[in-house]
Amino acid sequence: MRRTLLAVVMACLLVPAAAHAQPRILLGGGLSTPVGSLSDAVDVGWNALAGIQLPLPGIPVGLRADGAYHSFGEASGQPKTSLLGGAASVVVSLPGVGVIPYVLAGVGVYRLSPEGASATSDSGFHGAFGVDLGAVGVGGFAEVRLINIRSSPDAGRLIRATLGVRF
Repeated sequence: MRRTLLAVVMACLLVPAAAHAQPRILLGGGLSTPVGSLSDAVDVGWNALAGIQLPLPGIPVGLRADGAYHSFGEASGQPKTSLLGGAASVVVSLPGVGVIPYVLAGVGVYRLSPEGASATSDSGFHGAFGVDLGAVGVGGFAEVRLINIRSSPDAGRLIRATLGVRF
């Protein structure tokens, strides 16, 4: 009897930890705003995001890999431009109940493609602040990320605001 009771208690204690450590699929979209000299070439556009996040068990840190497509509006006299990027990040969750704030930072590779011109690829880095809504299972997230592409100090900078769901 004691063994059965001990097994039931251990299972109850381990289920939340196991559920918390499950990979999460992220899907979202929002606005992309160019900053610096990139804003001379393109206007505000939209973005679509898909990613996966793996929380590390026992600590409020996770790893995230995501890809995003950005389509920018045409600035006067400039060609339509798109940006495709892939990023790897470390995510640190802050204390919260129901609404869990987080910060993230990482590196990525980005391909800027002006219509009618050759595309350029370069690495970059990013930082973000966001919130997760809902604790376990299906939930949502909202995030604001600053992306800095290394091609030149000011040429590849944008702010991405994204709303999405996580599974």
